[in-house]
Amino acid sequence: MHNASGILGHISIVNEPAVSILICTRNRCAALRETLNAVGRVEVPASLQAELIVIDNGSTDATADVVHETRLPNIPLRYELETTPGQSRARNRGLAAAKGRFILFTDDDVRPPTDWIAGMCAPLERGECDAVAGGVRIAPHLLREWMTPRDRAWLASTERIDSNEPTEFVGANFAISRDVLRQVPAFDVKLGPGALGFGDDTMFAWRLRAAGLRIGSALDVEVEHHFDPTRLSRASFLSMARKFGATRGHLLHTWNKEKIESPRRKALQSLALLSLLRLRHCPWRRCEGIADWEGSLVSEYHAYRQYARELQKPGRSPTGELSVRWT
Repeated sequence: MHNASGILGHISIVNEPAVSILICTRNRCAALRETLNAVGRVEVPASLQAELIVIDNGSTDATADVVHETRLPNIPLRYELETTPGQSRARNRGLAAAKGRFILFTDDDVRPPTDWIAGMCAPLERGECDAVAGGVRIAPHLLREWMTPRDRAWLASTERIDSNEPTEFVGANFAISRDVLRQVPAFDVKLGPGALGFGDDTMFAWRLRAAGLRIGSALDVEVEHHFDPTRLSRASFLSMARKFGATRGHLLHTWNKEKIESPRRKALQSLALLSLLRLRHCPWRRCEGIADWEGSLVSEYHAYRQYARELQKPGRSPTGELSVRWT
């Protein structure tokens, strides 16, 4: 009996996953299928048994069928459902379901390299850091000559993150130690897709650093971003500019102690200048992307507008230790 107990105990330890991979998705079953196939080609180190959890954020397409029909040769796959819209809510559901001591995040429209798990988890295994910023590059067929570094950042490129001392990470590729959750237990549900649009991963990183935790770099471990080509349209970029601005306004109020005088007046000034420049330059002739001046002014208008809205909400006064420096 003693020997059997020891053997069973050993088996339990071996079978417990060391890495939990989380993918949140909503109504993108075709893209998800390709991403799952790509994860199925990733090498899983013997010392890092893994599990893959797909969190369905209330999809109305065939997402559940795709997950239940998929069989990966290297990683067991589980399905979780979070019906309340919002990527942060889906990520929090994934955190509750994850069993690994390392948690690896990615999106439903990426292609990871074969050494992805090993590369992202190595700094955590060595105890060099508490979280790891991985790299994201845009798939070559989606790159355009008109893109600026800001444009590419809005499409999740990590090229502007300092590889020597990263202060943030992008949701399509980052990892944390489970111990992080003792101090930063969840993502802010007011931020991210399905809410204000951006900033859920950025705020998580800021809170992590404010708690004294360390972010390491694995930016050379790059996933390739295969987003829907419609995200390159002028309409899509205007939507991103609005969401980016609203997110920034929220963070300026809730995280940064900076006081903005007369935000409504500043919003109207931004809108007036935006209208004047649009009449002069006729930017609606573009099919893809937006000019830097238009993106900046749309974002600025929505940042001041959101900040003014935040001032009207009851609750705690703004707190925080890191300034918002988004451009």
